[in-house]
Amino acid sequence: MNYYIIGDVHGCYHTLKKILNHWNPDDEQLIFVGDYINKGRHSGKVVKYIRELQQKYPDTICIKGNHEYQMVKYIEDETPYKDMKENYSNTLKKYDLKDKQRDDVTWMKRLPLFHENQVIYVSHAGVNFLGVRKFKEDSWWSVLRYRGKLRRMKKLQVIGHTPTLTERPEFTEKFHSLNIDSGAGNFANMSAVLIDANGQLLNTFTEEVDKDDRP
Repeated sequence: MNYYIIGDVHGCYHTLKKILNHWNPDDEQLIFVGDYINKGRHSGKVVKYIRELQQKYPDTICIKGNHEYQMVKYIEDETPYKDMKENYSNTLKKYDLKDKQRDDVTWMKRLPLFHENQVIYVSHAGVNFLGVRKFKEDSWWSVLRYRGKLRRMKKLQVIGHTPTLTERPEFTEKFHSLNIDSGAGNFANMSAVLIDANGQLLNTFTEEVDKDDRP
């Protein structure tokens, strides 16, 4: 089976639906690298839609991003709106995670930090070159938030988190890594990649962020 892997979504529901038009569910396992919420207008719709996809296609993998981790922390610590980062508090004005959609908080909390098989290793931000504190969720070295030199693996490491300068997926030979965050959170593009069963890149797909997803 091939792997269809989608980069950071950041509340861009209409753009997500466009990028999924390139996905063939009969032959491709769907994987997300995290950061489903905040910045764009439709975080609640994005989470609802992705959870529905998980129900319909049980082999779908949803990795936790730093925005899911931080939102769970805010909700569980009952952080006042005034003490929250602006894009998190803005999200909650339309997405009632403190009450009506509290089950989505549980979903976010339980998301895995990575997914790997024989040919790919997928996480939100990547494994740092030292391999230290990679699963310590509040650490800047963790796979949730690291930005910097990656550990080179034999298997292809697929990440998001840091928007690429080209606003397209970028392969780095030095780290054998593929960054697929093409800037949806900056209202640039959303991207996905198709990886074959041997860990080889078959195709890339990029959609400009829909105007209805912008705040």
